[in-house]
Amino acid sequence: SWQPMPVWQNINLKQKAVFEIIQRPHARDLPYYLSGLELDFFVKGIAWGPHRYTYLPQLLERHKRPIYVARGYAPPTYSRLVKLRFYGPDPVLRDHEGWDAGEEGEVMEYVIGWRWLYAYWPGPLVDEVERAWDTPMWPDIAKPDWTWEGLRFCVPPYFIPEDGLPWRKGRDAEFQPIRVTKGKGRGKGRGANSKVTSPTAVPVAQASPAETTGTAHVSGSEGGAASGTRED
Repeated sequence: SWQPMPVWQNINLKQKAVFEIIQRPHARDLPYYLSGLELDFFVKGIAWGPHRYTYLPQLLERHKRPIYVARGYAPPTYSRLVKLRFYGPDPVLRDHEGWDAGEEGEVMEYVIGWRWLYAYWPGPLVDEVERAWDTPMWPDIAKPDWTWEGLRFCVPPYFIPEDGLPWRKGRDAEFQPIRVTKGKGRGKGRGANSKVTSPTAVPVAQASPAETTGTAHVSGSEGGAASGTRED
């Protein structure tokens, strides 16, 4: 069974479902090749991430098992890798001189960090939903009629911008940062007669949603070098 992750900071609900899937198989059953609904879910996850226009268009056909879960390099039991199988040349390395990007039609592999899946999905974070950290997300969140409406939301222990999302409405104003400015003091001493005013707290103007919107940087492993062999 999948193991609870110690920290879910900035991980959304669909990414948690991805984590559940890659943790479900026992280590002795790896590699685990995705199929059916799981394969569909991962393909959509790639489309919601930075590799939508790189590895996704070059994935192998479904019957050739284009995505699978492999044992990770680190000792913990939850250390797993997500590997993509695609037709070369490597869409990232081919534009960099000195790197072996493979040949046209060569079957290659790429290790994709699981956090890149659904990285740009505009849905709730795990830490925004009550008890989401210990509530299974798969397979319900993959259903076409799934919606965030009806979830019980909470405020995470770290700042996240509103980004125009309805369940975060008003949060920017509620958690407006405070800047402390030094008052204009008179005198050098701190005795009873010294005239040093107390620091004054003033609110800092918030950036508009348009100014805070941008490409997200997702923490986590970034895939390694691609390798492969020609398929006849």
